[in-house]
Amino acid sequence: MRGLLCSAVLLVLLVCSIDCVEEFQVIFSGEAVAGQLMTRKQTAAQPSIAAPSLSATGSDKYTVLMFDPDAPSPESPTCKSWLHWMLVDASGSHLTGGTDVEGYAPPTPPIGVHTYHVALYKQSSGLAGSVSAPSSRCKFSPSGFAADHGLEMVSEKTFRVSA
Repeated sequence: MRGLLCSAVLLVLLVCSIDCVEEFQVIFSGEAVAGQLMTRKQTAAQPSIAAPSLSATGSDKYTVLMFDPDAPSPESPTCKSWLHWMLVDASGSHLTGGTDVEGYAPPTPPIGVHTYHVALYKQSSGLAGSVSAPSSRCKFSPSGFAADHGLEMVSEKTFRVSA
């Protein structure tokens, strides 16, 4: 019985790890994001993104948000959820064809180690033309933006960058 239980647990872990990896991928300089510490140099260019489990021919649209809840410092995040990137209306398994509402701004933490979030949301309708860049990247509210535009969280990846 114990061997059967262990086999079942291993199978669940294997399936979860495959599904979780395939669900949403964020790749900087050839390295997939998985919560690790990365350098400013590695994250200087906009990442490649993909969601292999999404239909390449589907008509669904997606939003990608990248933000830093630790800005300007983890001890005093007075600019919490600083917006680094907003892409709307991306589609297919490679999340292509979208519109950059707020262009990519690479991580440049002034102090401490910051945890960056890259979140994938499913849209209920097209957003290009109806969404504009926020007046400030500082104090952006990902959850508020999602609620205001009928977005459903699909997946999120995190990585860290040191000052």
